[in-house]
Amino acid sequence: MEQREGPVSTIDASFVAASLDEGTRSFYRLLDHIGMLAAVVDDEGRIAYCNPLLLELTGWSADEVLGRKFELFLAPEAVADTLEAHRAVLAERPEAARVETEIVTRAGRRLLTRWSNTVLRDADGTPIGSAHIGEDITERRRLETHAAESEKRYRQLFYASPTPMWLHDRETLRFLGVNAAAIAQYGYTRAEFLAMTIADILPEPERALFAERRKAVAPGAAGDTQADPAVAHSGIVRHRRRDGSVIDVQISSHPLEFAGMRTRFVLAHDVTSHFEQQHKIARLNRIHAVIGGISSAMLRVRDRNELLLEACRVAALEGVFPMAWVAEIDARDRSHAIVASFGPDRAAISLVQNAIRDVFPVVAPRSDGTPSRRPFIVNELAAEPAVAGVREELERRGYGSGAAFPLQVGARNVTALVLLAREPGFFDADEIALLEWMTADLSFALEHIEQSRRLEDLAYYDPLTGIANARLFRDRLEQFVLAARETGEKVSVVVVDVEHFTRINDTLGREVGDELLRRFADRFDQGLVEPYTFGRIAADTFALASPRDQAQVATRLRDCVFELLEEPFEVGGQQILLAVQAGIALFPADGADASAVFQSAESALKIAKANGERYSYFSIEMNARLARRRALEDALRTAIDDRQFVLHYQPRVDLRNGALVGAEALVRWEHPDRGLVPPAEFVSLAEETGLIGRIGEWVIDTVCAQQAAWQQSGLGVVPVAVNLSAFQFEGGDLLRTVREALATHGLQPSLLDLELTESAVMKDPAAAATTLRALRALGVKLALDDFGTGYSSLAHLKRFPFDSVKIDRSFVTDITTNPEDAAIATAIIAMAHRLELKVVAEGVESEGQLRYLRAEGCDEMQGNYFSPAVQRAAFEALLRSGR
Repeated sequence: MEQREGPVSTIDASFVAASLDEGTRSFYRLLDHIGMLAAVVDDEGRIAYCNPLLLELTGWSADEVLGRKFELFLAPEAVADTLEAHRAVLAERPEAARVETEIVTRAGRRLLTRWSNTVLRDADGTPIGSAHIGEDITERRRLETHAAESEKRYRQLFYASPTPMWLHDRETLRFLGVNAAAIAQYGYTRAEFLAMTIADILPEPERALFAERRKAVAPGAAGDTQADPAVAHSGIVRHRRRDGSVIDVQISSHPLEFAGMRTRFVLAHDVTSHFEQQHKIARLNRIHAVIGGISSAMLRVRDRNELLLEACRVAALEGVFPMAWVAEIDARDRSHAIVASFGPDRAAISLVQNAIRDVFPVVAPRSDGTPSRRPFIVNELAAEPAVAGVREELERRGYGSGAAFPLQVGARNVTALVLLAREPGFFDADEIALLEWMTADLSFALEHIEQSRRLEDLAYYDPLTGIANARLFRDRLEQFVLAARETGEKVSVVVVDVEHFTRINDTLGREVGDELLRRFADRFDQGLVEPYTFGRIAADTFALASPRDQAQVATRLRDCVFELLEEPFEVGGQQILLAVQAGIALFPADGADASAVFQSAESALKIAKANGERYSYFSIEMNARLARRRALEDALRTAIDDRQFVLHYQPRVDLRNGALVGAEALVRWEHPDRGLVPPAEFVSLAEETGLIGRIGEWVIDTVCAQQAAWQQSGLGVVPVAVNLSAFQFEGGDLLRTVREALATHGLQPSLLDLELTESAVMKDPAAAATTLRALRALGVKLALDDFGTGYSSLAHLKRFPFDSVKIDRSFVTDITTNPEDAAIATAIIAMAHRLELKVVAEGVESEGQLRYLRAEGCDEMQGNYFSPAVQRAAFEALLRSGR
């Protein structure tokens, strides 16, 4: 019989000894209800008592067992050990206090039981038997045995499993156990593992981020990574092996209560190669998408440069290459010229191209003179000696590798497609094979486009000059006319004949004549303003057409023709000045369709030749209108010379207190016969003819002179604003004009404001910014006029040094009735104030408009609600009144 130590008996021995003489029946009754197996055996081993639980368990009745030897309950092989145990109990040896033995039920079923044994004595202390309290532990022992076997199997599986596993403490994150697969995967010994925590296998910067997150864990969650955001419980994480290499690991973890400890059981599969394979498959799929996109472009694009740009765009937008460009190759000196490029970092593309364009050399022809088709690959840009000078820039931009693939037309390498990749080693054999396949197709498409272009040139272009021939010119004119019917624009057609060209051919030779025609065509093709079409329709006859929405479209095209011929042509070492005659017609006034208006222009040319005039208009009405315009232009020139202009002043008022804070000077033409000419009649003409420059100089000088005179008379003056035209701003003399006017009249610059529109500064933003900063340095205040009607960009406001913006009157007129106008005005005010600019509202005509603008925080206003533009004397009275 197996013996166990430890006090398990639920009956106190002294109580039993005392009860035998005084209350045996009470003692047995107690045993009946203790909820455990119970028996009393006398000193000779006979059963004196069995409680109901024991009888029920064994299947015996009380009559059958009382007085019989207790061997009745024992398996034969357990009898000897049990007898020895009984003697040990009577002798009160400690080892007999707790024993385990196997009993047999009446039905023959074997049960494992555990007993607590106590000696029973009489009143004299003589041992007279023993009491036994027990329990059936058969199922418990089976479970314990099963658990032990399971734990053994678990340990064997844990340590022998090919899947890396570990057990770590949920509070300290220290490793408690690690299997052989994990040891092999990470390279640490078992002892090293058990001395580390989860943080020790994290690479930088994940380790620093891990530490920061652990610090941020709430006090209640610290120590329990179930709620710890710093510890990944599942998913893909990056771990560092002992040799420093970083691997991708698929984590799956489970909380586990183990030996009273809060632990986590973790499976950690190394999926680095799987990830790399997936990445490669995804990368190849993206390259296939690039090939598909470029193949689609080959089918629909018929222009060489457009196709190359589309190839770069597809390569970048599909997410494979952050930057792509095509370099055109000069076969003579192998120099590069960028003909197409695309990349998300557009601001840096020129910088990067200039930095590394020479890294990818043109592939030299082979010894037999045929071009090489092999690409130039750099899989480690950081290690490439050729990029040593730009290595830091490349690393900062995040480029790891690059390649140049020659594009061939026939037997020539005409261009190279250059691709940059983020990761080093991108261009392996699979990628290179796909990209070579793609560039071979792209080369074929380029060759097809070139052949098509040659055929098209023969059909649609003049072989001598390279410009459109008569067929193509008429086709383009037809497109202009069709579009004009939809938009209501006008189309002007000018047919130009070179005078005495036959004489030039006869005297200087056909070669000089041909070269002169080529130079003539080049000058016009470069000098005409888009949109236009230009073609050679006969030996020395050319035609131009342009659609515009202005009434002066024909005049502008005519003037452009003669301006382009003011300079002589240098051909064959001599300068030749050409003269032309022109016929001009306008759609729809001079023809209902393209053919009719072209014939009208030809008829007008015949009229010009017949009359010996430089040009002739087909339309009588147009001739009359142009005559009126020429008369007005002449009168305007006289007005400038005779100083027929006066200034009116419109006050500018502070919306907070109603104080007069400035004014805008507005020019008026005081014609000797017609009286005041409305600005709408002469200002646009002055701008078209360039006369606005002289008028603008007069206005600036007059304002400075008047301000100085008011100051000398002791009158309190306010800043007066002058509107600048785009012509003044582009002319280059504006800074000199302002500086001289201020110096001549001794006027403080703070009393002069200059207003200009967005369109004026956006024609050449860089030059405009320089000029505006110089004016600002003088102390002159700058205002952006008509804000909201042009580009209206916040970036423009930030770029130029304006002091204020003026809300165009078109948004003020309906500000109290039109929610969109109100929203625009409110947005302008808010945006300008954020940039610390004042806001002036133009065209304020009512109290409602004033109240709304004041409520929205607008700073100043001008308009008829306070005062229209008034003459000098009336404005001077306003200054004197202090209103």
